[in-house]
Amino acid sequence: MGIKVLDCTLRDGAYIVNGKFGEERIAGIIHTLRAAGVDIVECGWLRQEAHTKDNVFFNCPSDLKADSQSFALMLDYGKYDLDKLDLKSNIGIIRIAFYKEDLDKISFAAEKIKTKGYRVFLQASNTIDYNEKELEKLCKRANFVGADAIYIVDSFGSMFPDDLERLISTYDELIGQNIEIGFHSHNNIQLSFALAIQFINKLKDRNIIVDSSLCGIGRGAGNVQTELLLEYLKKQGEEYNTEIIWQGIEEYIEPLYKDYSWQYTPQKGFKGINKLHPNTILNNYTI
Repeated sequence: MGIKVLDCTLRDGAYIVNGKFGEERIAGIIHTLRAAGVDIVECGWLRQEAHTKDNVFFNCPSDLKADSQSFALMLDYGKYDLDKLDLKSNIGIIRIAFYKEDLDKISFAAEKIKTKGYRVFLQASNTIDYNEKELEKLCKRANFVGADAIYIVDSFGSMFPDDLERLISTYDELIGQNIEIGFHSHNNIQLSFALAIQFINKLKDRNIIVDSSLCGIGRGAGNVQTELLLEYLKKQGEEYNTEIIWQGIEEYIEPLYKDYSWQYTPQKGFKGINKLHPNTILNNYTI
């Protein structure tokens, strides 16, 4: 049993920079994460658009000029033509993000991706919105399709500890032991790091994955900070080279603060509390 860290700087951070990290920064971030010993590096999105060397939107996996079975790409269900997927070559993992209204449709997508040789991670967006019956159906579907991992996803940054406790309990009971359980959160109500620790402690007897990003860069108020998560895990006996992480942040992430922001604001906190999509336009704070 063990824990893996999946860094989603280049994928979730794409919301902040519209995918345009720049060729040198993309290569530098990937090198930093691999040198630090991060278990899985999510390198960007699969999209229905041409790839350029300066962005992290890929038309097919082979557009990513890097090679590791611990690399991942994400696609939004229904927004990407799965026929564009290469037979597995340079990366090992495809993550399928979907909302519960598409739960009945993802079996075919997962099967098609697995047939091409990829590991499949199911990203159940806004998992807090599932009731108990729907959660049971979700877990059974993950078992049925032979998912390699299934996630609890706090898409809107709305979870409190009791919400996560409910989801963990159901996943732990119903998900097969051969499937990894993942956690992806957003920090709108400033609980992401605490929830990640709760998740880790509650599932010590399972194989689990926790998502994070450098300086928390990501949609809304961002994600769990990779640097803090790795330092915490080092205190628990895990081995990561955190020194190179801090160096990479100074070189590749801190300069982005000049032009971009993914920090907490009252508006982001309000959206999180009220379970509103990050793109919701607020005219005031009254609902």
